[in-house]
Amino acid sequence: MTQALDITRLPNRRDEAWKWTDVRGRVSEGAAGLSVAGLPKFTVPEGVTISEVETDDLDTDSAMAKLARNFGGKVWHVAVPRGIEPQEPLIIEGLNRGHIRIRIDIAKGAKLSVIEHHAGDAGGFVNIDMTVTLQADAELDRTIVHSDPADCVRIATAHITAWNDAKVTQHALSFGGALSRIETRLAGMGKHIEATLNGAYLLDDKRHCDMTSYIDLAVPDCTIRQAVKGVVTDKSRGVFQGKFHVRRPAQHTDAEMRHDALMLSDTSEIRSKPELEIYADDVACAHGNTIGQLDESSLFYMRQRGIGLAEARALLTEAFVADVFDDLGDEELRESLLVKIREWLKGQR
Repeated sequence: MTQALDITRLPNRRDEAWKWTDVRGRVSEGAAGLSVAGLPKFTVPEGVTISEVETDDLDTDSAMAKLARNFGGKVWHVAVPRGIEPQEPLIIEGLNRGHIRIRIDIAKGAKLSVIEHHAGDAGGFVNIDMTVTLQADAELDRTIVHSDPADCVRIATAHITAWNDAKVTQHALSFGGALSRIETRLAGMGKHIEATLNGAYLLDDKRHCDMTSYIDLAVPDCTIRQAVKGVVTDKSRGVFQGKFHVRRPAQHTDAEMRHDALMLSDTSEIRSKPELEIYADDVACAHGNTIGQLDESSLFYMRQRGIGLAEARALLTEAFVADVFDDLGDEELRESLLVKIREWLKGQR
């Protein structure tokens, strides 16, 4: 019989990396899925295989990864053979409760698009630990769509390792939950890696979303672009933590990070912490961070032309958020994300 999870083992505000996302403080002893393995659902494209495997070689450095290993059971292993380029995406659903471990291996020259739908159970707890390996010349296009009930706690962590000439493109859209954290940890192990890590969170009521990333570069000639936009209202809380760790061998790194957020109420909250830790001396690295309100002059301009205040605010907010999805290659998928943003904005009027 599996022993119940002791919630004192969960990260809390005393842990520096979790000081704004207190998991222990938001999880109750009776949360659904706290001590069980989850059962994800996969729609697998042609040429890709999936199986359940026993493995102990997944990342166990973090507290949440260790818990996933203890309670998540077997690993769902997705294999993309060498040179395979499926026309359809791998769709992952059913991420609604429990601990889930997923491993994706993309072989040399292969490509894979992944669409993840994160929608939890009421009163649920979800802990997802995903490991992705991209061999030389491999490509990953990952899209995350997250909308939990207001009382669901979710931690979703991806550990991505990229080798020579690999390419990673990620877009995340989150509407938060009782507490949620979408964390991406990218290890650049090969030369000429390209990565785009964009995201947006739109939060109302008392919802919480934390978008955390850690980019660790150990090789030269890598290009990283990251842009995250946030919108908070009511008593919601948004968190952004991003770090570029450029080691001494990682010369000629070209990396940019931006976080920009709008506060639509004076009771909402934003916490942001962009970081650069650079040991190489021939790099171009930058970060930027802004937090503000909608531009009053733009609102005035639109109202003078007969646009109502609520509609003007919605149009400006959509324009602010939408550009992080401009480079999403799938136009149909991009439009579906914009529709979700518009629906959220409509609910704020």
